[in-house]
Amino acid sequence: MRRSTRLATPATLQQVSKTIGKASKPVLSEDKAASGKSSKAESSKASKRLDDPEDGQDQKLAAKKWQSWSAHATSSPFPDLQRPTPFECQEAYRVLDSMHHDAVEEEFNDPNTPDTIPNVLDAMMVAVLSSATSWNNAKRAMNSMKQVYGSVFAYDDIVAGGREKLEATIRCGGLHIRKSTIITSMLKQVQERHGTWDLNYLHHASDEDAMKELISYKGIGPKCAFVVMTWSLKRNNFTVDTHVYRIAGLWGWVPEKANREQAQAHLDATIPKEIKFHLHFLLIQHGRTCPACRGGSKGGVRCEAQKQLKVK
Repeated sequence: MRRSTRLATPATLQQVSKTIGKASKPVLSEDKAASGKSSKAESSKASKRLDDPEDGQDQKLAAKKWQSWSAHATSSPFPDLQRPTPFECQEAYRVLDSMHHDAVEEEFNDPNTPDTIPNVLDAMMVAVLSSATSWNNAKRAMNSMKQVYGSVFAYDDIVAGGREKLEATIRCGGLHIRKSTIITSMLKQVQERHGTWDLNYLHHASDEDAMKELISYKGIGPKCAFVVMTWSLKRNNFTVDTHVYRIAGLWGWVPEKANREQAQAHLDATIPKEIKFHLHFLLIQHGRTCPACRGGSKGGVRCEAQKQLKVK
């Protein structure tokens, strides 16, 4: 399957903003920027955060997430599992491409699907809104934000409006309580740490440093971080969503005991780099449509791809 011409050429901010609003400016509101803060005030604020029990818990959680991810950042947590082999991955790519090429290309060519999101914080926002749901649901939430705030990335207005307003705004996309909590917490942390909405220094950071920053935010796990790494930082990671996780288990590519984070680490370490991007989307399409592999399947139906791959 050839990579779509549309995806091969990074979109400009203007192209992305046609769907989900004007891109964020990498600064806080003009009033906040103009007011400034003395070094003494900054020091006092930092000290207060260190004494804040909630902030301490957040730091412990961030450290725990980092320790869990970094333990297998470049290796599989299941070194004795030899699957999927490079040959199996290539065969899966070939078979799934023959089955789902047109559907994946059609999705790539959807004008509402962003090619890339240059601003890192913007990519984090879209990653949260699109997590654990369909892209159509994510678009509903983003379009609602555009109507209410003028943009998905109107961070000053989102913070000023508060969590309850955001919750009501993105209700149409589902999981609105959880996602509004993650977004408001994430923006608060960015504001306190950086005093700006600009995280674009991560474009020049190593993979490890970028992941360490991304998963340090409350509610941002390895899956969301990998989405940001792919969309914004243009790193070649293999992201495991619900469909990919289910199929990997059915096909024996991960152990039954593997959780999603472990599955992502294993598959990212074993799938050949040159097919990671498209194999991810082919597996998603297969997981949506295959009678045997899609969610809620009751069994009794044989997967056509498994027949061709001779997967037991």
